[in-house]
Amino acid sequence: MVVADVEQTRHQIRSAIESTDIKVIELESGRLVRDAAANQYDLDLVIVDSQIGSMGGFAVIQDLHLEEYDNRIPQIPSLILLDRRADAWMARQVAAEGFLVKPLNPVKISKAVKAILNGHTYYDESYAPISAMTSFESAVSLPGLAGNPL
Repeated sequence: MVVADVEQTRHQIRSAIESTDIKVIELESGRLVRDAAANQYDLDLVIVDSQIGSMGGFAVIQDLHLEEYDNRIPQIPSLILLDRRADAWMARQVAAEGFLVKPLNPVKISKAVKAILNGHTYYDESYAPISAMTSFESAVSLPGLAGNPL
């Protein structure tokens, strides 16, 4: 299931993953996901945009987890589409099995979906900050700065 209020986003996901094995169901509203998961569809994965109208991706994933906890729906893995790298922390907090940082790339979409459907996680490393240790190890000291002789 792909949940996004922007048609272009839904189309981009559909074209990257739809095949004879994969049927894609599209929803425009996060508020429709719980009912669709509980009553209408047998879902293997929910791909949800983080920014959707009045109920965004983080709330959708939390809602699904609450339904799972109460045994009203089976466990459904989720992949969230992030607008900012800073939201990766939130994606992990809501226990999404994966996230992708926009702009979307068909190859990454396909890799993420395959990984999650095979029981793994997929955390997009695009725009990830360089670790502090890496930046210090590769830093070049300029003469005259920080005690370096001229």
